[in-house]
Amino acid sequence: MSHDVKTHSSSLTLKIGLVVLALATGALAVQAYKTVWAPYSAYKDPSLMGYLDNENPKSLSGGDNTHFHASSGETFAQEIPNMGWGLSAAFDRGDGFFERPLQPALPAGYSSNNDGLGPHFSANFCEACHAADGRGAPPKNEYEPIMEGFVRVSIPGTGPHGASLSPPGYGHQLSDKAVEGVKPEAHVRVKWVEAETGVLAGGEEYSLRKPEFIIKDLAYGPLPEDTMYEMRLGPQVFGLGLLEAITEDDMLAWSDPNDADGDGISGRVNTVWDRERGGKAIGRFGWKANSFDLRQQSAEAAYFDMGLNNPLFFYRYDDQANDHKARQNCEPEQLDCLQAQQSDDFEMTPAQLVDVTAYMQTLGVVYRRDVDDPVALHGEALFAEAGCIACHKTNITTGESEISRLENQLIHPYTDLLLHDMGEGLAGRPDFDASRTEWRTQPLWGIGRIEMVNGHTNFLHDGRARNIQEAILWHGGEAEKAKGYYKDLPQVERDAMLRFINSL
Repeated sequence: MSHDVKTHSSSLTLKIGLVVLALATGALAVQAYKTVWAPYSAYKDPSLMGYLDNENPKSLSGGDNTHFHASSGETFAQEIPNMGWGLSAAFDRGDGFFERPLQPALPAGYSSNNDGLGPHFSANFCEACHAADGRGAPPKNEYEPIMEGFVRVSIPGTGPHGASLSPPGYGHQLSDKAVEGVKPEAHVRVKWVEAETGVLAGGEEYSLRKPEFIIKDLAYGPLPEDTMYEMRLGPQVFGLGLLEAITEDDMLAWSDPNDADGDGISGRVNTVWDRERGGKAIGRFGWKANSFDLRQQSAEAAYFDMGLNNPLFFYRYDDQANDHKARQNCEPEQLDCLQAQQSDDFEMTPAQLVDVTAYMQTLGVVYRRDVDDPVALHGEALFAEAGCIACHKTNITTGESEISRLENQLIHPYTDLLLHDMGEGLAGRPDFDASRTEWRTQPLWGIGRIEMVNGHTNFLHDGRARNIQEAILWHGGEAEKAKGYYKDLPQVERDAMLRFINSL
């Protein structure tokens, strides 16, 4: 009798254990599905979005991807509100990679989730150039290194697939840092020199500066005399998923390369190389719209800025030597670079590239302030009257996206993502179809929070503008008329326009 009781008890315990195991396995499967197979679901709970009904629609710069965390240094680092669990987990993993300092490649038999830096590099982690997901600052003088950007170089000619041509012995940007045992490509510094002085209506004086490059200790031979230089600082990275969801049809509709409508604005798309699918594509990311999508832009930055090979940039091909192929980011003349320790596998793994891309796509947009302020509203009217909205597009509805949350959103990014001729004063280097004087329209959303987040007010691609007014006064080419309008305004109205821009 006792034996039967024990047998029954053991059987019951086994059944309970199996039920618990089945429930645990089911819960694990659900979480795995949310994390791995369904990371791009749109909302955690759609019913929680009702709070936006009480907000002024003009304040929703990113549609319902707008957030209201606007009073700290983490303003640009916020994920889209009410985001699905799986996508939020991908965001956190991507954020971890974005802010994690990297170390050089480890010897065979060792592994790490953050090794593979270099051998040449400009920064040792993503946030070095995009501090708090915001905007990089330029060096103050010729005694400071460039810490939040780099110097790009080109020589006349065209490289593979229509890209610019790099100088012999060097790539497209000068890496002033290197791992132990490898020489940095160059000692790079920037000296600021006065470029223009003038007087605005009412007697306000202004002065504009530009960079002069000091390049010394070139490790792999001299640079040609006709080398073109251009400093590029890290731009703010929030809201990029929404920009990615702007349709190519809209961009082509805004494009007017021959100024057929006679308004003096002739924006056009940049045609770049799609590394993943092969063939030409419309670029929209980077200072010259030289990257097709966020996945490729992230992979390119990892490779050229930090020296991390990855699924899209696993080998380096030199545009000066067709037979050169190296897993490191090294030119054929850079023997010490080629002989440096390299990882056995991807230094930026496929999973890390997926997560960083998701992170870039799901950084939310901070709300616009002062939407009822009469001075800011007057400045908004002046901004439109000056013709600024011809390039800084105000109201755009997004199209399809791999993340459904980003679709059909009415956004206010103040960009058309097109190339515009900005005049000889801002001439740099060509990049695919972009000429030396053409630049992509920079989005203006969040611009008024740069000082709070990053501690400076430097603008344009190289930070030469020390405030928004100087950025306006550097506009030339297609924007010459708008700049003239601003210069002729009474100071009280210039202040109103600046107040409006700072409210974005």
